[in-house]
Amino acid sequence: MVAERYCLLPEPATNRRQLFPAEPRALLTEAECRVLELLGAGYANKEIAAMLGKAEATVKNQVASILHKLGAPTRARLIASLR
Repeated sequence: MVAERYCLLPEPATNRRQLFPAEPRALLTEAECRVLELLGAGYANKEIAAMLGKAEATVKNQVASILHKLGAPTRARLIASLR
């Protein structure tokens, strides 16, 4: 007898509108929006911190908050989906 297979993962999203709200910036603070813009430009946390005059730990926390608010599992998925 063959055991049934179950897929616990959701169907893959076919476009970015399925991953994020129509206007993700509406969920973010102004500081998170600035960090998001620099993330999209490809900068690392350390570089973003230097540009904004913040501690690297602060930027790391803001990135984590952005990922949580937008429901992105990883930084790479977030950046890819926003393009």
